[in-house]
Parts: sequence; C-alpha cells; structure tokens
Amino acid sequence: MASASELKAQGNKCFQSGQFEEAIAFFSQAIAADPKNHVLYSNRSAAEASCKRFKEALDDAKMTVELKPDWPKGYSRLGAANVGLGQYEDAVTSYKKGLDIDPTNEQLASALEDVEKEMQGSQAADSIGALFSSPDVWGKLASNP
Repeated sequence: MASASELKAQGNKCFQSGQFEEAIAFFSQAIAADPKNHVLYSNRSAAEASCKRFKEALDDAKMTVELKPDWPKGYSRLGAANVGLGQYEDAVTSYKKGLDIDPTNEQLASALEDVEKEMQGSQAADSIGALFSSPDVWGKLASNP
C-alpha cells in the first residue's frame, strides 16, 4: 500500500497535468492514510474547485483551517471556495484572516482585492467568471502545496 506522501505526490502530478478527478482520488486515498494532514485537504480542495465543485472544496478548506489554523494557504482555499459559491463576504473574511497571519502574502492580497472589486463592481451574473477565467488561477492556488 502506498504511503500518504506517495499518494500526495501522485495527486500533485495529476493536478498539475489537469487530471483533477484522478488528483481527487489520490488525495482522498492519502487522507484515508493520514487524516490529520492539512495539506492533503488543501490539495483536494484545489482539485475540487478546479472541477467547480465548490461545496466540496469548501468542506475540505474548512478542514484545512481546522487542522492548521495558522497556515495562510488554508484561508486562500477557503476564500476561493467561497467565491466559487458566490459567498463574497465570507471570501473577504477568509482572505483577511489569512492576511492577519501573513500580511505580505501576495496571493491572498490579490484575491482579496479581486473579490472586493467584484463586490463593488457590476453584479452581472457572468461577472464572477472573470475571477476564474485566467487559465492559471487554479494553478496559482494549488502551487506550493
């Protein structure tokens, strides 16, 4: 049986090649092997979000911050899932919590700025798509697992 770290590595490889369903399967197996590892939930959250399954992404992001409340990336995952669900105020709160931990985190600051602009800007139904239209947005969220 593969170790959690081996399964995580396989999941990361699948994620990076755009095989999100396979990545989710590997991360799920890794979580079964090491259920207290916050990074595994974080990575699965990113893969779920990449499949636009934001409720599942949110559940994993919540587990990430529950297991490791002082890890800024967990709040990035939480914010991204909130945005995907249209919960902008929750996203702002999540990003700000992450910035409280790491005030120099450019990814969190940029995501916060994007959400605040979205909240202030037009409320057109398709405008949220702009936040996720960049081909590298999920890669940025998933980088440095």
